[in-house]
Amino acid sequence: MIKKLYVNKIIQRLIRIIIICIIVVSVLIFSGVAIAHSVVFSRADYDKYDSDYYFVYDDIDKEKYPREQMIVQSAKNDISAFLYTVDNTKGLIVVAPGHRDANDIKLYEIRYFVDAGYSVVCLDYTGCYTSGGNSMRGYSQSVYDINALLNYIETDERFADMPIYLFGHSMGAYAVCTELQFGHNIAKVVAASGFDTPKEQWQYSIKRYSGIFYPIIKPFNSLFIHLKYGDDKDLSAVDGINSVSIPILVISAEEDSFYGGKSPIYERQNEITNLNCKFMLMDEENHNGHYDYFLTDAALEYEAENPMPPIDKELYMEHDVDVMNMIIEFFDN
Repeated sequence: MIKKLYVNKIIQRLIRIIIICIIVVSVLIFSGVAIAHSVVFSRADYDKYDSDYYFVYDDIDKEKYPREQMIVQSAKNDISAFLYTVDNTKGLIVVAPGHRDANDIKLYEIRYFVDAGYSVVCLDYTGCYTSGGNSMRGYSQSVYDINALLNYIETDERFADMPIYLFGHSMGAYAVCTELQFGHNIAKVVAASGFDTPKEQWQYSIKRYSGIFYPIIKPFNSLFIHLKYGDDKDLSAVDGINSVSIPILVISAEEDSFYGGKSPIYERQNEITNLNCKFMLMDEENHNGHYDYFLTDAALEYEAENPMPPIDKELYMEHDVDVMNMIIEFFDN
């Protein structure tokens, strides 16, 4: 009898230890996911921007491409946007950068658009570079920042008679498509390498780095997403595309490492009901990744041969004329 009680006590202690271990591991996994998100969406400043490789405004001809800063209220923060050549009345292209990208990194595209006769405005998201905010908060914040910028543009008389176009890459592509649900008068959209929802993208991001351990992490990641994003976890780019009938060009690479293949928006073609939405797959060898389809062979070769500064930024960032003309012609026509 005594032996049986002793055994029962040992079993009970083991059960308690197992329960405590499960709780501790669960807390650690959940905390790890939360910490990872806080790092990924921590504030981005110029001290971590690779200005040895990528453009800043001082690198380009300021007389040819003059700009002015616009300060816009987005929730509790002031966000900063830069307007280029307002005298171009062909239309206004709103450029949305990717995750942790400064407005400066889009200067190559911006110059193309200005040279084609468009005015251009490009922003820094909340928590990024010239904008306010202690952090970037999350994927969906980019949508609200674009919405705030468009609200501001609609009150500026200089743009009253201009058609407004949206151009975004990566998280910027997600933002410009998702924002279409907010009722702005947009003429056309180009979305390059975009994802569909914050939920899907954060799940894939954790899966990408956790590998075979993701099945263990997944329930805790799902809980974190629910608590962090709420209803915004399902704020969808595809829903935005389907909410309008305007022309939209969705560009995807064939082997995009950020998505494990083609971009999520592109992969959902059968769910898109907007009959004016067109799709372009970039499948040329060495130009079929997340961003390299924008670049020339010469740029990619130069990058491979010159891994360290000093860098010829013009060559390092040289864009493919055919790709840029395809985008410009889409806006023009």
